[in-house]
Amino acid sequence: MQMLTTILDVAAFLYALAFFPAPFFWLLIHPAIEFWRPKGNRAYWVALPVWAAVGLALFLVRAPLFAHRLDRGALTWVLGCSVLALVAWLDRQVFREFSVRRLIGLPEFHPERGGDEVVRAGIYAHLRHPRYLGYILTFFGLGLLTGALGIFALAIVTVLMYVIIAPFEERELQNRYGAAYDAYAREVPRFIPRLRRKLRASVST
Repeated sequence: MQMLTTILDVAAFLYALAFFPAPFFWLLIHPAIEFWRPKGNRAYWVALPVWAAVGLALFLVRAPLFAHRLDRGALTWVLGCSVLALVAWLDRQVFREFSVRRLIGLPEFHPERGGDEVVRAGIYAHLRHPRYLGYILTFFGLGLLTGALGIFALAIVTVLMYVIIAPFEERELQNRYGAAYDAYAREVPRFIPRLRRKLRASVST
């Protein structure tokens, strides 16, 4: 059991090192996109100090991240594995609709290469930001599997960051696609899909 805990802790920490800095990078980019866009791909060099700074901060607090834990049992294992399975499904749906070039944000710096239409197929017919949801759910899933309160704290920070970032990204998309994106945003929620019920006509007598 101890070995499994160690493996899960290492996996959670490596995931945090890889993906927790991402919203901090985009928080620098999206609100000031007009400043960064003329720099093109060179803007990605900003990622290096961001990842280094956030990574160093995570490394320094690595012990506190795992110092306090929730009790784990069959329920937390099932929930954690189910959440990560959902994330794997979300990722598969996202990659069906978007290329890697679009997923890493190149159209933000080269809007002329971003396509002429709003993507409304597949998972994007139900969610505007399935990738962000996937990042958030992964932290919660890893929190359930490790029981580490620090991982849950990273999940909460990730939620707050993407709630802030999403409107900035959508402002760019509205500028790029105009009324088409406005209509899409009205019909499709950001993070939580709507449970729509098909109402059947009934005849009353």
